[in-house]
Amino acid sequence: MAQTAVVGREYRGVSIPPPGTYELDRAHTVVGFVARHMLSKVRGQFTEFTGTIEVGDSPEDSRVEVEVKTQSITTHTEKRDQHLMSGDFLEIEKHPVLTFKSTAVRATGGTSFELDGDLTIKDLTRPVTLSGEFLGWGPDMQGEPMLAASAKTTIDREDWGMTWNMAVEAGGFLVGKKVDLEIEVEAHRVG
Repeated sequence: MAQTAVVGREYRGVSIPPPGTYELDRAHTVVGFVARHMLSKVRGQFTEFTGTIEVGDSPEDSRVEVEVKTQSITTHTEKRDQHLMSGDFLEIEKHPVLTFKSTAVRATGGTSFELDGDLTIKDLTRPVTLSGEFLGWGPDMQGEPMLAASAKTTIDREDWGMTWNMAVEAGGFLVGKKVDLEIEVEAHRVG
């Protein structure tokens, strides 16, 4: 079967993918987080999500929307995961999804960008800015365009009503207030 060549464009010296709607590939995308637990750090991720990247004529014309199922949280420790799903944190029975909707994209030099958006957790919406890197694009196995990017930010979980904590006898608290969100994306053009 002959494949049609996929043609990209150049933007400020960087090859960017053709415009269109790109869907997140769940097998190659990670919606992860890192939080302090006493002296160490705990890594976790959400395994069920959907999302699209609308690639515009320029990066500034692009948009991102992601919906994450809160019950899909995992830190690979069942007792901790159950606590994170409880009313002390995500309260998944009342809040089955969290969402991110971009409001602005800014190219900041080379392959770096900033992504502003509204992050909604527990029905509380707050603005966040993610720092990102466009990792590249090319044809997938079917010859359609695909892209890859990384993005991260740090949030204060208490801004979204997740205030539970416990004092530690030696000083400090059991769980840190700051949570690093770390996203690795592969997305394929659809339609």
